[in-house]
Amino acid sequence: MSLAVPVTLKTTQSGENERLEYAVSAMQGYRLNMEDAHAIVLNLDAATGTSFFGVYDGHGGPAVSKYCARHLHAELRRHESFRDNLQTAIERTFLRMDEMMRDRRAGRELSGYGGNDNWKAYRKAINMSLFLPFCQKPAYQGPVMDGCTACVVLIRDNRIIVGNAGDSRCVLSRNNQAIDLSTDFKPNLPDERQRIEAAGHVVTFSERGNVHRIDDGIAVSRSLGDLMYKDNNDLGPVQQAITAFPEVRTEEITQDDQFLIIACDGIWDCLTSQQAVDFIRIYSFADVGLASICEALLAHCVAQPRGRDNMTVILVRFKTPGACQVRASNVPPPPIRQDAAASQAAGSQAAAASQAAGSQAAAGH
Repeated sequence: MSLAVPVTLKTTQSGENERLEYAVSAMQGYRLNMEDAHAIVLNLDAATGTSFFGVYDGHGGPAVSKYCARHLHAELRRHESFRDNLQTAIERTFLRMDEMMRDRRAGRELSGYGGNDNWKAYRKAINMSLFLPFCQKPAYQGPVMDGCTACVVLIRDNRIIVGNAGDSRCVLSRNNQAIDLSTDFKPNLPDERQRIEAAGHVVTFSERGNVHRIDDGIAVSRSLGDLMYKDNNDLGPVQQAITAFPEVRTEEITQDDQFLIIACDGIWDCLTSQQAVDFIRIYSFADVGLASICEALLAHCVAQPRGRDNMTVILVRFKTPGACQVRASNVPPPPIRQDAAASQAAGSQAAAASQAAGSQAAAGH
């Protein structure tokens, strides 16, 4: 289900240090709930001068995305290989998230984020056990039917290190040309399909949206959480139908590098990587701040026929020479920031429309 009218209130923030300037903006859009989360730590580690940016696109509820946004970068910082082998640290930390969420100790936090019936029931059982201390602790399964994709970027020295599990994407603009620094992990990719089928599942095709899915369900082949697809006891975590194991890429920063885009698939459903780079480049000519550019990008995407998803975008600009040299004409005006009260009213109208539609459907049955 989706809302008849999108919730277009945007949560936006920005910041900078001596090397980088960033902005991030997120919007619920047509979805019934906001399931995206993000984390930005400009100075994750002072000794190595490491900056961290992460986008977490949730599905089945916001619990896993919010949990990872809170914990992944902290666990990464604590990993023994963080200072001398970032690839190993990122790979182990992604897998570590699943280990942590399987543990009962994560249950209270995850259930507090809610978002689906499983967490509501678990939360209720926890509260009941507080009043009945002699009762057995409620069974805990972890995030069985909910999860999130994760695309994280670390900038250290003269390197961009990208870790990605899922279909969020990191794009580098170099001399105005888009360079993908991550793979959109979909079930129909040959290596992904082979792993999925070896784990005892099947890849199916849905004409609704023209997407490939696993067992007619989830449409990504790598994610954090989604433990129902990671239940083959004969296989390790990397061989499961859905794995949290990330692809890690490293790119050297050059004088021609202008900015990075890190965004969930709600953006990439509407724009190609090059189109997103061109959009940002045109706004940059108008001397518009990064926060306004991010908001303009969300407004543009939600107006597209395929713009039905939650949307989150992080824009990172390098404070180095090599910025765009050719000035464009016909620059579109910067977006007008939306008044919160007006957006809330739109959200209330959307919710009312959704409830009305539900009532009509019920009456039809």
